[in-house]
Amino acid sequence: MIQLICPPYNASVDTVDPPLNLLVLGAALMDAGYAVCLTDLALRYSGISHFDAAALNDIAATIISKPSSILGFTAMCGNYSIALRIAEACKRLDPDRIIILGGPHASFVAEETLTCFPSIDYIVIGEGEQTLPELIAALESGQPLTGVAGLCFRAEGSVHTNPPRPILRNLDDTPFPAFRLIEDLSAYFTTAETRFFPIEAGRGCPFHCSFCSTSTFFSRKYRTKSPARIIAEMRYIREQWGITHFSLTHDNFTVNQKFVRQFCRELLDGGESFTWSCSSRTDHVDLELFELMMQAGCNGVFFGIESGSQPIQQIIGKKLNLNQAYELLRELHLSGLSCTVSFITGFPEETEEDLNLTLDMIVRLLSIGIADVQLHQLSLFPGTQLYEAEKDGLMLDDQFWGTNDMNSDFQLSGIEKNWIASYPQIFSNYYTLQSVDTQALHRIRKLYYPLAHSFFRTLYYLNHLAGVTYTRTIAFVSSRLAMPEAAPPAGELAVLLEELIQGLDPEAGLLLKDLLSYEQAVMELMQRSAGVQDKTGMKPVKVMQPHYSIPELKLHSPLPADLRLVEGQEDEIVLVLEDATALEDRRGYVRVMSMDHLSIAIIQQMESGGDFESVVHNLSLENPFAANEEERQKWIGQVYDHFYRHQLLIS
Repeated sequence: MIQLICPPYNASVDTVDPPLNLLVLGAALMDAGYAVCLTDLALRYSGISHFDAAALNDIAATIISKPSSILGFTAMCGNYSIALRIAEACKRLDPDRIIILGGPHASFVAEETLTCFPSIDYIVIGEGEQTLPELIAALESGQPLTGVAGLCFRAEGSVHTNPPRPILRNLDDTPFPAFRLIEDLSAYFTTAETRFFPIEAGRGCPFHCSFCSTSTFFSRKYRTKSPARIIAEMRYIREQWGITHFSLTHDNFTVNQKFVRQFCRELLDGGESFTWSCSSRTDHVDLELFELMMQAGCNGVFFGIESGSQPIQQIIGKKLNLNQAYELLRELHLSGLSCTVSFITGFPEETEEDLNLTLDMIVRLLSIGIADVQLHQLSLFPGTQLYEAEKDGLMLDDQFWGTNDMNSDFQLSGIEKNWIASYPQIFSNYYTLQSVDTQALHRIRKLYYPLAHSFFRTLYYLNHLAGVTYTRTIAFVSSRLAMPEAAPPAGELAVLLEELIQGLDPEAGLLLKDLLSYEQAVMELMQRSAGVQDKTGMKPVKVMQPHYSIPELKLHSPLPADLRLVEGQEDEIVLVLEDATALEDRRGYVRVMSMDHLSIAIIQQMESGGDFESVVHNLSLENPFAANEEERQKWIGQVYDHFYRHQLLIS
């Protein structure tokens, strides 16, 4: 029997995906007549962040307990070291087990890995559906391994690499994934919202981004399965497990618009109710295509923008038009499509101005309501143009191991740290560059998320109105923090931002103080709403007294994400937390309105602990214009009507 093994990865997350690559390899092996079993350690050890020697021995014992003479490991950059440690432990327990390693990372460092890690017997380079069965057949028959294309192996005391195997031109010829290898699919899902399944839609990206290794791994040949084949896999999973949401895996699903349109039309013509997500670029697409995709069930798209600097776009080979990218993302968000946008900092040519342009684009995307905006620190993956150009300038920075989420979330052991220090060509993804200001990147990585997500308006106007750049703001905040491992709470950040604002020109300072007060109030409302169990009373509200009038405060322009304005008295305003359950991943949004003094007084008394009915009743008794009970009740009715009309009460 052949045992296919997925090592632990992203150990801090609650759920992991079924190992689609191993399901495809398992199907290829079974088609060749071999018995196969699957061991998904990522699922079994989800949530575990540290593996000591005893834990690794237990894992190895579990693997060895299965009657499999061949162990096939897959690994990514982030879990490569833990895969090697598990393989070593397996080899110690049973030296006769044959251990094969594959995947993009192993493919690019195959010779180095076999030279430095004797526990690994063979490495499959590139796509393995044909190579792996051929390798096992050659081992069983005693045929020379030199005839197996795409294989790295030891012979006569040295490491040999055979010629590469041509890529698979027709992906419909790949075997149907061996979904039956999954023993208990429900183990992958902790809640109903997470019930989605990955489907391989295709492989390869034709673009030449200098930091990307997967395009090189697939020879930059854009390929897709046919729409009929993809839909057949979706239908099978629905019939087996009732799952109707899918993540279509392809580095750049929308490169071939003709294919995408055909896929969407076949879904629509078949009357399917599937929902799905994919990856795309912001160029070579248009709104019309995305509208068709949404009609066919697309509800989420991942975009790698990488940099907000146009010069860096050219240098790294991404070559996106950033103005066009921003406008497309704004339109897609307004249309209801969930967009995830990713950025990278740490390119060797990146200046402080480039950094600020990237941070500014992130703030602008947050301001239009795109909630999932990611910021990563550059990893030098083997096999990339960037690695080849910069490999002589690698620098080991132990802070980089813990702050870079492109690497593993594991707590690296002393053994792994020694490996990383000894073999930079194998573990280059844990290195940074001598030409990069790593301390600035660490500050940005630590502080930008909490600052941008809670105070993006303040950051925006600090940069654009007061001339305090994002990097200067982060440096100021950082200088006053102990920089603990955990991100500082928003309340502490607000105090430091207020200190920064106090040192500014009075005119700009007053406006920025209003913005900061507004964002603090929004944060307080969100926190209050999260803890409110009884929703039958008044909506959560907050009274704010700005220094500037509403139009001057510009809460609604140019950052209109969650605001709409009701004009009125402008010396005080009310913030109302609205339910927005229809908005994905948003618990609510804040409506800003100016209000009359009586309404402000009622709200302030309620904030002090009174309930609406009692407060209004007591005020009616003090009303000098109510001459009798009938007039008093009429006045109470008018107050109720006023609050309902402005949606300050829940009926």
